[in-house]
Amino acid sequence: MAKYIVSEKVKYLFWGIVTTVFYLVVRLISIRVINNDMIPVIISQFLTILFAFIVNKFLVFSQVQKKNIFVQFMNFVLGRLVVAGLDFFLTYIMIDRYSSILIHLLFLNKINFQAIPFSIPIVHAIIPNSVQLNSFIVIILIKIIAIIVNYIISKYLIFD
Repeated sequence: MAKYIVSEKVKYLFWGIVTTVFYLVVRLISIRVINNDMIPVIISQFLTILFAFIVNKFLVFSQVQKKNIFVQFMNFVLGRLVVAGLDFFLTYIMIDRYSSILIHLLFLNKINFQAIPFSIPIVHAIIPNSVQLNSFIVIILIKIIAIIVNYIISKYLIFD
């Protein structure tokens, strides 16, 4: 049981969740401060790439590594930029350009945002309407895809 708990995949999943929460906090704060869909992606991606490299290098893939840290960092940044490009693309399509279609398809416009759980002050501050709920759902979806793709890139191309 102890071997499973400290396995690389479990550590990556745990730190992936922490990194995702970090990303979400930075992105949601950025969205509230900056009235734009794309700039918060840049800010959150930049800060999350730095955070994720440190976590992956020293806490997840801590075995002896063949490449020097500079090469790993540059490859890590390149890999994360690919995922950031995917983030930009999906954000543009699913939030910036066609959010009304998703809101309609997912019936988000039928939700009563005055009822629980949306009436809870902290939830209402983050998700006050169907547009913000769509953004939240899309961000979570993007992060799930990012965790999977980033693990594959990190495991097999960077920290091998």
